[in-house]
Parts: sequence; structure tokens; C-alpha cells
Amino acid sequence: MNGYEIASGAVRNHNPEVMYEAFGVLGYSHEYVEEKFGAMLSAFKFGAPPHAGAAFGIDRIFMVLSDETNIREVVAFPKNGSGVDAMMSSPSVVDDVQLKELSLKITE
Repeated sequence: MNGYEIASGAVRNHNPEVMYEAFGVLGYSHEYVEEKFGAMLSAFKFGAPPHAGAAFGIDRIFMVLSDETNIREVVAFPKNGSGVDAMMSSPSVVDDVQLKELSLKITE
């Protein structure tokens, strides 16, 4: 819309062999893929159709309709140009409890 992307979407991976290959490139085994995505892989074997999704950028549409050049003018609580949300104090430091809950580790 006037040069701005106002919607995006994709067809999800629905080919088991491609899934195995893609996860293999990331270092995951066939067993891992079966364990984590077994139900979906089974559904594809029984003929489940590919599924897709789309998301519309309503904020971008409003930006164009209101003749603004910056999306931050139409978003209720926009982040600044550096990606900081001053009202929510984000991004912020993540504590050890949150990292443990998500099984994440920060390394230098």
C-alpha cells in the first residue's frame, strides 16, 4: 500500500522429508523431529492439507490513511528509534529464574 508492506504470510512446511532436512541442518536428529513434531508428521501422512497464515499490518494501513510517514505516530505505545520502550522499561535485564525457566544460558 503506497510502498508499505501491509500483510505477510506463508505456507507452513508440510513435507516431512523437508522438515527432517531443515532440522538436520540445525543439528537435530530424525528422532528429535519425531518426538517434537510426531503428531503433525502423522497428520501429513494421513493427508492433512498444507496450512497457511497471514497477518495484516493494521497499524501500517492507518499510517498511510492518516498521511503519516512514521509508524510510531499511529501506535499507542511505540518504541523509540532504538527499539526501547521507555514506558515499560524494556528491554530490561533478564533474571536467572527466567533464564532457568526457559532453559537458556547467556555466554560471552
